[in-house]
Amino acid sequence: MNKRISVLSVPIDCVTMDEAVQRILQLTEEPGLHLVATANAEMVMLANENPTLHTILNNASLVVPDGAGILWAAERKGEHVPERVTGVDVTKRLFKVAADQQIPVYCLGAAPGVAQRAIDNLSAQVGPLNIAGIHDGFFDSVEEQEIVKAIGESKAKLVFVALGVPKQEQWISEKLSHLDGVVAIGIGGSFDVLAGNIPRAPEWMQRNRLEWLYRLYLEPQRIGRMLAIPKFMWTVIRNK
Repeated sequence: MNKRISVLSVPIDCVTMDEAVQRILQLTEEPGLHLVATANAEMVMLANENPTLHTILNNASLVVPDGAGILWAAERKGEHVPERVTGVDVTKRLFKVAADQQIPVYCLGAAPGVAQRAIDNLSAQVGPLNIAGIHDGFFDSVEEQEIVKAIGESKAKLVFVALGVPKQEQWISEKLSHLDGVVAIGIGGSFDVLAGNIPRAPEWMQRNRLEWLYRLYLEPQRIGRMLAIPKFMWTVIRNK
């Protein structure tokens, strides 16, 4: 069992990318639905304001350290989190394994056509994928019922949900709880990155934990969301 720490009362699993992928594959062989969350500073702050999200994260099968702020907060507590396990990178790794083992995958979320472009790009890199189904992130209540039914009937073992935080975590928890031996992962904007709509930060920025700054440069409209970072840092310092 991997070590689990708490960052502002939100659980974080101290895993490497390899360990996260291995654990997710193990979970597909275990009974029940398994929710995997990719935690960053924004998610932690939302969880402290949203009791539903807080409960979901505390009951999640795996909460990986996505954001640089999570590593920083852990270090301030004297804890060691080995590396960032970002939503984009863990998605890429899981698609590689899914291609190798022909694990059925369902993709939900993003704008129309985005998930398909992401799949096409990934297929070119990792080989043919066993795609059990795709649907964009725009649907009404009737379509939602059809999506839930389709996911169950698809026999997908990995379900990638890109609806944004906290909607994706709440949707997984509420709509997919009846599934068995399924891992559902909230991946935020990962399909947009994998489709080529949003470029990743240069490697040196990723290594130096500055990917958030690059995203802000590309999408200045995110400034409101980015304010969660200094708020998170101040809360961590105050609660040390």
